Parts: sequence; structure tokens; C-alpha cells
Amino acid sequence: MRDKDQGVYVAPGAGFCPGVKKAIDRVLELEAAGKKPIYTIGPLIHNKQVSDNLEAKGITAIETPREARDKNGVLVIRAHGVTPNFQNEIEALGMQVIDATCPLVKKAHKVIEEYAAQGYDTVIIGDAGHAEVTGLLGYTRGRGAVAANAEEAGKLPRFAKVNVVAQTTQKEEIFYEAAEVIKAKAGVCRISNTICEPTKQRQRETIENAQTADFVIVVGGRHSANTARLSKLCGELCPKVMHVESAAEIRAEDIASPRKIFITAGASTPNWVIEEVAARVRNLRKRRISPPALIEAAWAFIIRSAVYASFASVCLAYVCVKLQNARADAGVFALAGFFVFTLTAFNREESVAYFKSKKYYFAAAVLGAAAVLAAAFRHNIYVWAPTLLFLAMGLAYPFRNKIKLLSALPGAKDILTALGWCFVCVYAPLAAQGAAFGKSSVLALAYGFLLVFTRSVILSIGAEYKDMMLGKESFYKAFGIKTTQAALTLIIIALSAVLAKLYFMGWKPKLVAFLLLGHAYTIGAAVYFYSRRIPRGTGMETIIDGQFYLLALLAYIGTNLI
Repeated sequence: MRDKDQGVYVAPGAGFCPGVKKAIDRVLELEAAGKKPIYTIGPLIHNKQVSDNLEAKGITAIETPREARDKNGVLVIRAHGVTPNFQNEIEALGMQVIDATCPLVKKAHKVIEEYAAQGYDTVIIGDAGHAEVTGLLGYTRGRGAVAANAEEAGKLPRFAKVNVVAQTTQKEEIFYEAAEVIKAKAGVCRISNTICEPTKQRQRETIENAQTADFVIVVGGRHSANTARLSKLCGELCPKVMHVESAAEIRAEDIASPRKIFITAGASTPNWVIEEVAARVRNLRKRRISPPALIEAAWAFIIRSAVYASFASVCLAYVCVKLQNARADAGVFALAGFFVFTLTAFNREESVAYFKSKKYYFAAAVLGAAAVLAAAFRHNIYVWAPTLLFLAMGLAYPFRNKIKLLSALPGAKDILTALGWCFVCVYAPLAAQGAAFGKSSVLALAYGFLLVFTRSVILSIGAEYKDMMLGKESFYKAFGIKTTQAALTLIIIALSAVLAKLYFMGWKPKLVAFLLLGHAYTIGAAVYFYSRRIPRGTGMETIIDGQFYLLALLAYIGTNLI
């Protein structure tokens, strides 16, 4: 969560830049589609956690194309790009080639190529030997040089015509200082600022926040040039700076005394690693909690302990009871709440990290399951038999790799979540009364399923790279960005169609009209979170599950007050 909490502020722009996201999306989509083996020319990005997870998935980093053992595999050109000659060598092998070069690096290639064709020499302000810089040199037609800073630029010879460009993650101040040195001893000098906009934004927010912080934590790989550069920039602005790769490196004594802690990260750092670092820092500082922070911590407990989600399911059950004209029964509401609480807590690995032990994890699952079974056995076989089935499937999900049916089902997590909620919130209230299912019940089932499926997909997008790399079978992981976007659009249309059908068939028109108002909230939240791809956190879950609370309120107004 990119906000202030316990004196800890996480940079809004921290984490994967668009170029890195693009590269990771491509390889993970290939892996999800069964394209194997997959080889990347060099490490895809400079981050150990990402590299280790990709390696575990059979995505192998090689230095030269000829190291690819299986010529039927796929070769991926990493985000840093390669030289034209190297690209020709790759394509000459006849293997399938996926170019995941960052678009902004490609833009730098074109700038260099354009001026080189006009007889210009090229000076790249960057790190000699870095993969991106090596690729940039390949477009200079053999008339390229590299300078790390103004001092090295001063050692270069005079140029008749020169084009000065930057490694895309270069510090802007260093780039212009070096460019001015070169300009002073050149006949014609073109200064092409090829630093990417996300890097500029990251630098601006770092300067703004690091100079007012007491302690800065920079998260990212040790071998990441842009992370190292970011750490150096922070060192110029704040007296205490720490560069870490993971949360495990943070010690209590490091963060006990600083009043304000600023956390930022390199462009190749996964969001979940940033969140883990932020969570550890906040947990270690709990003894210094102020009243507002205590309220926020309490709310975080409610969200992460699955209590908020369980009551959201009760709200959905209330809506569907009203929609089907069923009898409000405390027993079916209890069944819905305990069912969702049990499976959310059981399948939520964040719960273990948050509570620092597995005691809550197992106690919640055992007590919740007992409450679910007690609630189910109050009703008939048409309720308790499916309850046993869905409960068993939910509890089996963490062990899905050993269960062929679950492991083979694309998007299993989101589908099973929607089916489970749909059963306890829509089917169970009517089945408990032994009532017949009519057209309105079928439409209510469709409404409930689509609503929860949308919820699950949006939350999965918030944890996109964590889910995709760690193997959670989310819809997003199984089908990728474009298919997920198309599916969400179709689901929103289908939800609208279901409500419209209920309205025009004259079924509880006042209630349906109010639910259409709530539907606007669902559309807004889906568009907002999908377009911004915000990392999953307390705020996101509050808003997404908040739709069920709003729908319950609207259902109450539509059936009781109007």
C-alpha cells in the first residue's frame, strides 16, 4: 500500500517499470501457454527473486543462442535489448524468437541509428559493460564511446559531429553534466535525452522524499544498475541509506529510531518484494504506534484475517435472498460467512506472514470448518452435501499440484472461488427452504457467479506477478493480459444484461434498479484497478469487497424503504 503508515512511506512509482512488466508478461504468458523450453538471452531482469522463480519454471537464462539445447524452444530477447548483429545471429538459428526489448530502449536504438547514418559519432552516458549499453553500442556503426560521468567525458577526444545519448536509467543530472563537457569540445553536438520517463519520475519522487526522510531503504537486486544508481542518489540526500534485496535483511535496530522512513525500489523489483519489506518495517515498529496508526493496524487485521471478506459474503447472500424472494434465515447467512472465512484464511499465505506464526492459520481453518459443517447440517441434504464437496475442494486447493483435476483447470483459483461463493450465497438460501428454482434463481446464480468472479480476477491482477511466478492458478496467470481484459469486459456486459433482464421481466424492479446503481460502483472499481494495476493491499481489498456491503445496503433500501 503506497501510503504513510507508522512513519513509513512507500514511493508510488516503486517497482516494475513498463519495460520490465512487458518482458515478464511475455515470458509468463509463453510459459502459461505451454511453450517450452523457454530461453532468455541473459537474465531477463536483474533481480534474484524473479530470476530464481523463472528458473524454477524452466525459463533458463543463457549467454549465447547456441547454448539452447532444444532448438524447438523459444528464445526471448530480454528488456535490455541486444546489438543488431547479435539479433541476426539469434534469428539465424531458426528458433522462435520473442523480442521483449523495452520500447524505450528501442527508441534509443532508433535515435542512435538515425544520427549514425548521418555520420555522427555517438557517446553513451552510462555504465560500460552493462547489457543495455552494449546493445546501444551496436547501433553506432562502430563510432561509439561510453562515459559514466562528466569526468570520463572530459577524457574523450574532440568530435566533428557527435550525438550524446543516455542509458535509459541514467541519472538526469549526470547526463546533462557529461553532455555539456562533450558539447564544449565538439563541432556539432546533438543532445538526445533518452532517459525513460518512469526513471525520471522515480528520481523526482526520490529527491522529494529522501531529503526529508531520516532513513531510506532501497529495495532491489545487487546487480541492478538502476537500483544501485537510485541508492547512490538517496545517499546524497539522506544520512542513512540501506540497499536490501529482501525483507529478511531488515533488523529491528535499523528502523527503531528513525522518525520518517522512505522506501523506494529499482525498476526490476517485484511489487510483492517491496510490500514484504514495507510490512516487515511496519511490524517491527508496532511499539511506536500512534492512535491513527492503531486504527489503521486494526483495520488491516480485519482485512487480512478474512473477517471483512466473510461479512462481504453475508452481504451478497442477503442481496441474493432478496433477489430470489427467499426467506432470510440466520443459518444460511452463518453458512456463507463461515464458509468464506474458512477458505479465505486457509488459502491465504499472507495470513501466515502477517500473524508471524501458523497458529492463527490453523486455528481459523479448524474452527471455521467446524462452524461451516454445523451450519450446513442444520439444513437438508441439498445443502450439506454440496457444502461438504465445496469445502473439501477449497481445503484441497493448496495441494492442487497433487490433484489432477485442480492442477489441469486454467484459472482454477478464480473459478473455484466464484463457484464456492455462488453456492453459499445464492443456491443455499433457496435450497435450505426446499423451494423450486425459477428463472429469477437462474439469473441470480449468474449474477452472483459473475460478480464474485470479477472480484477474484481484479484481486488477482493486484497480485499479478506474485501469482504468476509463484504458481497460483489465477485467471490472469492462465490467460494473460489481453484475454483477461477481454474477459472482464464481457463479464461487465453480462452482469449488465442479467440485471437488465430481471428489470424488464418485471421481477422486483425497485430492487434491481438499486442494484444497477451498485453495478456502476463495480464497473468503476474494475476499470480503476485494472487500468492502474495497483498492487494488492488493504486499500484495494476494502474497495473491492466494499461493493458487497454497498449492494446489501441498496438491497435493503430497495425492498424496505422505497
